[in-house]
Amino acid sequence: MLVLISIFAIIPSYNHDEPIPSWIKKVTKMWHDEEISDNEFINCIRWSVEEKIILMKYLVLNNGSTHEVPTELRNIAYFWSTGKISDSDFTSTLRYMIKNGIIKLNDDDITNMSHEITKASVANETQKSIVIVPVLTSSAYSEHGFYAHYRGECDKKCLTVPIRDYIHSSTDSANGVRVLQSLGYKTITDIDIDRNPQILSQYDKVIVLHNEYVTQREFDAITRHPHVMYLYPNALYAKVSVDYWNNAVTLIRGHGFPNSTISNGFGWKFDNSKLEYDRECNNWRFDEISNGIMLRCYPEGRLDYDITLLETIKNF
Repeated sequence: MLVLISIFAIIPSYNHDEPIPSWIKKVTKMWHDEEISDNEFINCIRWSVEEKIILMKYLVLNNGSTHEVPTELRNIAYFWSTGKISDSDFTSTLRYMIKNGIIKLNDDDITNMSHEITKASVANETQKSIVIVPVLTSSAYSEHGFYAHYRGECDKKCLTVPIRDYIHSSTDSANGVRVLQSLGYKTITDIDIDRNPQILSQYDKVIVLHNEYVTQREFDAITRHPHVMYLYPNALYAKVSVDYWNNAVTLIRGHGFPNSTISNGFGWKFDNSKLEYDRECNNWRFDEISNGIMLRCYPEGRLDYDITLLETIKNF
């Protein structure tokens, strides 16, 4: 492999359970500073992935469309090397580079990854599963939305916002939706359930994501279903209403509204919102509740690579 000998000279032994080792940060900074070439950096990262120094268990590989390294990836790598972004953000960048053919892996690595993905796929399973896409939560997090009111930046007018028909960030489980859809899971939205609460009875298993803001009809439909996986903490936290005529969602109760003493807007005894701050999920586990199980951490980044977690989701 064509990588500078000086790069390998700084490689120590490595425990796979530890964060990405510091020597990779040194190499990354060298690449940003143009002390090594694109090819030398890419070969170093490829070797690190193949040797499982950087764990990259879960990938849906596209046909590589480019071999050039975009400038923004160089900047992201530099931010990581200087400690301004996390390991998980950096591995997400590497995942993008691998998926788009910027970093090419050995055929054996691709075969192994495909085998692991197959174990987590639901494409051929007989159990009917459904994932609820949290479009109402995405709407609440929009600019000049609910959180602008919580921060004291505007009055109650910010507690009514347009309903989005998409999700786009970790706050609304965008990565979780992407991963689960790629594994063959079908999805519906909060709106589908609010319009037809009986729709969940068509499915053997319901997977709730970061559905933080839900209507009373949706809350009732989810909590009455006998087999629910609450995959993200802080679900079913605040009550909202939907105005279909104006395509808007309004906060009714919860999250300190209409007074500061109110936390969970439904008074739900299984509220686990305090657990959402564990974003690493290194010691993840599920708790049993009356109609299913709840994960004790926020798995948005972990779903990209933790095959055991994905298999657990499948086998519930």
